[in-house]
Amino acid sequence: MSYHFKGNESVGEAVERIALEQLDRALEHTRAKAKLDDAIHDVRICFKKLRGLVRLVRDELGNSPYKTANTSYRDINRQLSTVRDSAALTEILNKLHERFSEELSADAFETFGKQLARDQLGRQADKRKALVEVRKKIFVARKRIKKWKIKGHNFSAVREGLTRAYTGGRRRFDKAYAKQTVSAFHEWRKETKYFWYHIKLMRELWPGQLKDFADQIKTLVDYLSDDHDLALLRKRALAVSKNEPEGHQFEALLALIDKRRAELQTQAVFLGQRIYAETPRDFQRRFYEYWQAWRAEEKTDPLAAT
Repeated sequence: MSYHFKGNESVGEAVERIALEQLDRALEHTRAKAKLDDAIHDVRICFKKLRGLVRLVRDELGNSPYKTANTSYRDINRQLSTVRDSAALTEILNKLHERFSEELSADAFETFGKQLARDQLGRQADKRKALVEVRKKIFVARKRIKKWKIKGHNFSAVREGLTRAYTGGRRRFDKAYAKQTVSAFHEWRKETKYFWYHIKLMRELWPGQLKDFADQIKTLVDYLSDDHDLALLRKRALAVSKNEPEGHQFEALLALIDKRRAELQTQAVFLGQRIYAETPRDFQRRFYEYWQAWRAEEKTDPLAAT
């Protein structure tokens, strides 16, 4: 399975192949009998990739098919996110402990961690039920894909979607640091993740260069994702601390969360400046040239040229 366009396919063929591959992969994950949190995580990744795909070709799909697909994939991920929240918080708490391991005892925040683990185990039935419901929705989604009609075969089929994601991420980057709010950084994270998926889809235009570019975007996504999860962890810790007699332990946790978020946001700003350095017009022009060279190369027989 390959999440990228291929030179021997039209855009429509590539979109259908990739969409069906992701749905089949998601279906396989819904059947997992163990490690439900991992299964849910993997299914969610498939649907995030699907949203990245349909956003790239939004203008070619048409308003109604795009809205139906995007809304459906979004709602599935929200449903799965609801039953996996405690697992995500446990993961980010462990990352925080690892980051400050030299400053913390091995059992620091153990009580809070156990509470998150209990919440996680207590929702096993909900997780199984959610996966069963998603499995049914996948079959419906497969039928919709067969009705998609994408006629464009050249760069124009992806131009608007690609430029929209780049422009949106660039704008939300500025807004995140201007507002300094959790929601502003969350919006930047979402747009950056879609842009990452777009570049992964485009990577065959110049494999080495775009793989490296995609890796840098992924690093930025990781910074912003950890920042967002830490903000959610802070909110949960603050709520729990109100009912705990030893509130000073939570004060230490909140302080470390704030410290780590400041680190992540500092790392993100410098990487963001590099990723979003071009004007949207220059970015679009560059990828147009990549596309043209890629298509020309695919049609050329090196021996005949020699």
